[in-house]
Amino acid sequence: MGICVVGVLCAILVAVTQGVTNGPDAEATQLGQIAVILIWAEASIAILSTLYLLFGDAGVIKRTEESCYPIPSEVEQRIRALQSLDSLKNIPGPQGDIRHGSYCVRCLVWRSKDAGKVHHCNVCQRCVTGFDHHCGVFGRCIVRNNMPCFLATIGMMFAGMITAMLAVMSSTAVNPQQGGGGG
Repeated sequence: MGICVVGVLCAILVAVTQGVTNGPDAEATQLGQIAVILIWAEASIAILSTLYLLFGDAGVIKRTEESCYPIPSEVEQRIRALQSLDSLKNIPGPQGDIRHGSYCVRCLVWRSKDAGKVHHCNVCQRCVTGFDHHCGVFGRCIVRNNMPCFLATIGMMFAGMITAMLAVMSSTAVNPQQGGGGG
């Protein structure tokens, strides 16, 4: 859904900006040319940032032999007895062991102490490092690794709206007949 929102918003803002600056009644102004270049740059940055946000590294703690073993005895006993792990809380790792900070009983992975802020996302059902929030629009966790792209996408959308608005205002100032005044 996120790529659709960004794509449609980019298309609308580019169309409005180009329409008012390059339309049949529009006078080519330097400001209009700058607005067109600016809106395309903003749309490109927003789309590229969104693609990285959707397909780039989201800081997921991957299931590897190193991240899954050794299984804590409490967890192993419950698994062997075919009991649920729902009532268990995350298990702290051995004292002084940086690699085994805590064991997530939902993901069944060790979360390193030096990984920073690690959180189990209840929507994604996985542990991620540098967690900020789970974004419902993009359907992804927003974490330390993709936060710059998330902010760039939002920033470019606001910048695009301002650029389109300025293009509309400058075109009506240059050519008042387009302003919708009926005159």
